[in-house]
Amino acid sequence: MKIRNRVLSIFGMTFILMLILFAVVTGQILDNSFHKLEQKEMAKNLERADSAIESNMNKLEITAADWGYWDDSYYFLQGDDEYITNNLEPESLINLHSDMMLFYDNNGQLYYATGADPDTYEKREIPESLVSYLGTEKSLFSSPADPVEKKGILQTPQGEILLLASNPITTSTDHEKIDGTLIVAKYVDQAFIEELQDLTKLKIAVNGIGAENATISPDISNDGEIGIEVINKDSIVGSKILSDINGNSTFVLEVEMTREIHQQGEIALIYMISAIILLGIFYGFIVMFSMEKYILVRISDLRKNLIAITKSGSLASRVETQGDDELTDLSKSINDVLTTLEEKENKMHEEELKTQKKMESIIENILSGVILIDAKTHLITDVNPVAEKMIGLPRDKIVGKICHEFICPAEKGKCPISDLGETVNRSERVLINKEGKKIPILKSVASVTLSGRDFLIESFVDLSKIKEAEKELVQAKIIAESANRAKSDFLATMSHELRTPLNSIIGFSDLILEGNAGDLKENQKRYISNISTSGKHLLSLINNVLDLSKIEAGKMELHPEGFPVEEVILEVKQLMASLANKKNIKINYSSDEDVGKVFADKTKIKQILYNLLSNAVKFTPEGGTIDVKVENAGKMVRFSVQDSGIGISSEDMKKLFTPFTQLDSAANRQYEGSGLGLTLVKKFVELHNGKLEVESEPGKGTKFTFELAIKEDPKDIEKKDTALEKQTVEIDDKSSSAVSTHIEPENSTGDEDLILVVEDDDASRELLEETLKYSGYRVVSTSRGMEAIELAEKTHPIAITLDIMMPGMDGWEVLNKLKNNEKTKDIPVIITTMLDERKIGTALGAEEHFIKPVQKKTLIATLERIRKGSTDSPFHLLVVDDEKVAVEMIEEMLKGMNFEVTSAFGGKEAIDIALKNRPDAILLDLMMPEVTGFDVIRTLKSKEESRDIPIIVCTAKYLEKDDLEILNKDISGKESSIRRN
Repeated sequence: MKIRNRVLSIFGMTFILMLILFAVVTGQILDNSFHKLEQKEMAKNLERADSAIESNMNKLEITAADWGYWDDSYYFLQGDDEYITNNLEPESLINLHSDMMLFYDNNGQLYYATGADPDTYEKREIPESLVSYLGTEKSLFSSPADPVEKKGILQTPQGEILLLASNPITTSTDHEKIDGTLIVAKYVDQAFIEELQDLTKLKIAVNGIGAENATISPDISNDGEIGIEVINKDSIVGSKILSDINGNSTFVLEVEMTREIHQQGEIALIYMISAIILLGIFYGFIVMFSMEKYILVRISDLRKNLIAITKSGSLASRVETQGDDELTDLSKSINDVLTTLEEKENKMHEEELKTQKKMESIIENILSGVILIDAKTHLITDVNPVAEKMIGLPRDKIVGKICHEFICPAEKGKCPISDLGETVNRSERVLINKEGKKIPILKSVASVTLSGRDFLIESFVDLSKIKEAEKELVQAKIIAESANRAKSDFLATMSHELRTPLNSIIGFSDLILEGNAGDLKENQKRYISNISTSGKHLLSLINNVLDLSKIEAGKMELHPEGFPVEEVILEVKQLMASLANKKNIKINYSSDEDVGKVFADKTKIKQILYNLLSNAVKFTPEGGTIDVKVENAGKMVRFSVQDSGIGISSEDMKKLFTPFTQLDSAANRQYEGSGLGLTLVKKFVELHNGKLEVESEPGKGTKFTFELAIKEDPKDIEKKDTALEKQTVEIDDKSSSAVSTHIEPENSTGDEDLILVVEDDDASRELLEETLKYSGYRVVSTSRGMEAIELAEKTHPIAITLDIMMPGMDGWEVLNKLKNNEKTKDIPVIITTMLDERKIGTALGAEEHFIKPVQKKTLIATLERIRKGSTDSPFHLLVVDDEKVAVEMIEEMLKGMNFEVTSAFGGKEAIDIALKNRPDAILLDLMMPEVTGFDVIRTLKSKEESRDIPIIVCTAKYLEKDDLEILNKDISGKESSIRRN
């Protein structure tokens, strides 16, 4: 559509819509105005009709008051019959504008009633039904104690409507002397309505609400409200609800009137809209004429000029300009644009020639091969010298060939650009030279348009040398991974191989120091002591190297648990006391009261603090101080260790955590150490998702700080959610915080034997409790190690069942404290682990797990504990180890101590001896060829005759998680339990 037609159409439609909208709005405003006037007039007429009815009721009220306070009326009720003849004739009632009078005594009984017909002036009988109904309206009647003056409207059950008024009958001088009630009434009938219509000049109707001809507007619901309803365009009815003498909305007053106001409004609206339309047409004609003459015609001429310029195709053409307005300015602007485009076209042509020459120069000198290919035919149109050299053919032998003869032969019909719709493609492909050899290349393809034709530019580089380097890197990676595995295997093997001779060195040195080989001179004791100390130092170094290797290999596992921070501080404090005392160093410990518990690997945290404190003691001169602080840092616990030692320079700070590196010069080393302590500290902190920070200044000491998240042990959370509702018994000791569960068998007398159950798993604890209860025992149980020790001291049970894996203080720590306590050391302890629902596995007495070298005191204490209660005959111990030196060392330790030692140098031999001789206990090495210690345990525990033999594990092997699971799974029944030291 042309712009002229479009503008005229838009203007015409807009103008028509505007006229319609204006007419509608104007009509709505006028209609609302006249409607309000009509409503106001209807409200006035309703009030006039209502006032007319009220006026009649007032007349009745006056009549009732005049006659009620008249002495003759009073004496009429006393028996004066002349009153009727003189006063109650029909003419009297009609003159008083009433249709009936009714006299009632004080008992509400009708004394006399008379009525009059206003049309015939004759006496009219009052229907008995009306008399009876009026008698039921007690609100109209007066009594000596309650005078009633009332007026209003009343509807009878027969549908008749009455205006009435009631008044007490008294003397004229004494209104308190009431002798009855007078009721004066008038029918609201057609005659009464016509009388009202003559008076008000209105069309009036009064109906009961339930009447069929009653018109009630939905807008009204209560007395006094006005509703208006349009009957038709000529008539409108207004209605108002009236209440009866009891205040109930019972009647509808209706007034009908003609809609003269509305009709006048419609006429005014027609005149108004007609005027608007005529003015709008006149105005629209003027606007359209002006627009056509001054705008549309000139735009049409400008369009014709531009079409002519387009057809000529010459930017030198120009638009004709006339006048002095915006369209003239537009024409000048178009001419300026044409001039600019003409100049740019000339410059672009010049630049295109220069670009073409530059591109040819770039392609010729680019270091990668470049081929220009026709996008439609895939024919090569140009190549650069590098591409010629890589293909091995001159340019004329390449141009005109299909590109797939040299590049990507397998992609014929699958070109990423022309066939698959990509705009740019980068990928590794092959190039075929003149000899047919496939050369790996990295290819990049892009589509371009040159001189109106579509081309593909393929650039590529030779990847032969890079591929060879990749192969070498892959081979180097394989070698490195093999070397890393070899390192891990070497460390694991060396850990065992080094521990084995160290076991003998440390063990025999300690035996000689204890005098097992005879008396020693003082210098001999010193030499042997140095050998033992050096061996233990070397063992510590091996453990550190192994830990570091496990961390680097990603095999170091954390065993987190919830424990109070104070427990770790107390244990580290005991370990560091002797070391600090040797240099007269004072260690100050301080802790915030609200630190609480952390959820972490307790052993690792202990090792972190021990390493930091050992480092601080080592570099702090004699008489110095070390401050250990534990602070609550919101959701974290902050640990800090600050010494007053030599400090660290900024240069040395860079190599602080480098393994096997010490900060003092190797030529002038004053402090011993392997350089692994701080490295392990940093690794352990990072395993806990923490960060280790260092602050130091030479000569002013060093401060190490790390943080741990405050978390609740998942086991504690689970126990809170699944806690059993049982009777609890508190220990009487005020210093004790232990709370236990107390179970008694049925019909308990309180004298049954008491057993203490220590188990953190709810299901396992309940199983033990129920089993022991039905067996006739009293049971006290707890899930915490410290509480178990308190309960054992206070209740003195005949036996204790003890779980090993518990949060906080584990079973081995509990056992150690029980056996070192004078009050509890003689109580039999039954170790339970991995309970079977068919049979509760227990172990009378307790066995140990040692890491070589074995300490003589610990070994003997364990054996003495196992054989307690047995006869005085020699205790038969089977020692199993493939290292003869280790067996000899154990025999030497037990020489002369009433122990009978049998040796076995392999797993199979150990099984045979155990099944044949049934020793009192077995000391077992895990690392043996062919039949290992794990095999021995599994075999002996599977047989009834050897299941109860206590087993003490003694190994140089660092037990992995899988090893511990195997041992704890296989050890059931009366058994030993394994722990990691």
